[in-house]
Amino acid sequence: MVSKDINILFFGLGSIGQRHLRNLKRLLGNKVKFYAYRKTKHVPLLNNKGDKIKGTIEKKFKVSLIHNLKSLKKYNIDLIFITSPSSLHLDTVLKLKGIEKSYIFIEKPIDASLKKKKLFINFIKRNKIQIFVGYNMRFHPCYIKLKNLLREKIFKKINYTIFKCSENIQDNHSYENYKISYAARKKLGGGVCLTNIHEIDMMLNLFSNTKLITSHSDRLSMLKINVEDFSSSIFTNSFNTKKLVSLIILDFFQINKERYIKIIGDDGEIYLDFNNYFLKIIKKGKTKTFNFIKNKNLMYIDELKLFLNFLKNKKKIPNQYNEKNAFESLKLALKIKK
Repeated sequence: MVSKDINILFFGLGSIGQRHLRNLKRLLGNKVKFYAYRKTKHVPLLNNKGDKIKGTIEKKFKVSLIHNLKSLKKYNIDLIFITSPSSLHLDTVLKLKGIEKSYIFIEKPIDASLKKKKLFINFIKRNKIQIFVGYNMRFHPCYIKLKNLLREKIFKKINYTIFKCSENIQDNHSYENYKISYAARKKLGGGVCLTNIHEIDMMLNLFSNTKLITSHSDRLSMLKINVEDFSSSIFTNSFNTKKLVSLIILDFFQINKERYIKIIGDDGEIYLDFNNYFLKIIKKGKTKTFNFIKNKNLMYIDELKLFLNFLKNKKKIPNQYNEKNAFESLKLALKIKK
């Protein structure tokens, strides 16, 4: 994977941070040294299922803590992972003085605001920093299959699509009360529009010329949160120069978890079920189903493999994975969040 030992610094070691930590250890073995900058330690050591286990992150993964960012240069950091709450992402990058030509992985969304976008862009350009934003759903086997089918022009014309993500925020993390999770708190960048920004990202990745027609985001449930728990939006897009309509529906309260994409064309339809790992094509009265290995972690592994490959080959990260794409998704998410 890499030819030399690498030093990796983490900002944030919650659920997603620990997943990346475990996967990096799996991919790199003994060729890695972990560091972390941690002001708080709210999240305990977790296993692969996200359950609390005995021990500490520092002992389990031999993580060395860094207490002063002014001395960062002496650690010769190769990779930086920013997996803290969304509202802290850009601020964290802007604090990294003396870091040049680094590769930084920022968990989605790139931030919870566009206020510091210009400062951030100037900073990474000046310091020749490469940014990769983690949209793991792009690496889901069902989504990859869907992209290939659309490239093959399986339908003459797509008329409309539905992207739906419904889950109950109370079931997200067994180790914490949902009310204190970042997804439930406005100041940390929570809310269903930013937490489940994947649906916006996938729509933008599949189609072009996206325009928001109308949207409604609200707090509808009795959940004790101070952010929106529901959002419904209608967009127009283009695919192969032909117009279509897309609907995105998101919520934090549905008991029966659902995550799917449905594509309706003149000559058939596609139903993609992310949670159950299958994709179904209905065309000319016939149904064809593709089933995939049900392993949530594999898409995160594939995401990291791509990121590490950019480092290994000292390649520039293309727009579809970097800050350019991420700011487009964030801009649209903030529009529908209003």
